[in-house]
Amino acid sequence: MKHFFAVFLMALVTASLIAAEQSWDPADAAKEAEADIRSGHIKFYWAGTIAAGPVDVPMDVAQRYPKGNAGIGCVVPDMAFRKRQEAYARRYNHIMLAYVRSHQ
Repeated sequence: MKHFFAVFLMALVTASLIAAEQSWDPADAAKEAEADIRSGHIKFYWAGTIAAGPVDVPMDVAQRYPKGNAGIGCVVPDMAFRKRQEAYARRYNHIMLAYVRSHQ
């Protein structure tokens, strides 16, 4: 059981480090969206505090696909970072929504 817990903890730390490495540079959003489309990994980024939602995507469309986390949570220690996340999500979702609508 200790071995399982240690492996689980290492996986959790690794996942959080990988997630933390994303730059959230809005210029990279198009590249990620295009790569996700090529690989068939359709998702929409959600952002917000108490009422988090898909950024610039109709709820009925977004609920059919996995959620990407572009800053979901009530505690916002760095507003500039949160704004970058939302700008990234907006650009990514715009490309993904256009793709989804053209392939319905």
